[in-house]
Amino acid sequence: GECDPYRFLEPALAELLRANVMYEEATAEIPWAPVSKPLAESRISLVSTAGLSMKGDEPFDMDGERRRPSWGDPSWRRLDRSVTADTVQAHHLHIETSHLLTDLDVCFPAPLLRDLEAEGVIGEAAPSHYSIMGFQGADLRRLQPSCREIAEAMVAEDVDLALFVPV
Repeated sequence: GECDPYRFLEPALAELLRANVMYEEATAEIPWAPVSKPLAESRISLVSTAGLSMKGDEPFDMDGERRRPSWGDPSWRRLDRSVTADTVQAHHLHIETSHLLTDLDVCFPAPLLRDLEAEGVIGEAAPSHYSIMGFQGADLRRLQPSCREIAEAMVAEDVDLALFVPV
């Protein structure tokens, strides 16, 4: 079936967004980089769009999103490689976050990544993983500073591959 990004909103708000949020087709080519070494030797980091943060860290701004329904917090959060459902919090108005925390692998497979590391399937999980809030309305350019900072942080930690986990 089709994915409804407004499923968990109040019906009136969902209709308002359906009528006013415009999506545009991607026009630029994605600059994919070739994989340079075997998976079993690679350091891997995760990036989720679930609006996750470590407990005790600043949550994503849902009050701003409530005031402006077509706006999403464009900032990012760093998550520790040892993150578990007990050490993370989810802040996102467009998904049912309780399901994410029941099984963290659904939106942020850090536990699975650690298992793959222990089995030798991957070289290692990176020291840090990252989360953004996926709902950004039509202007994705607002995410550019966060994307640049996340990429710089990955370079600083010698990350070989990033696994993007959209929700």
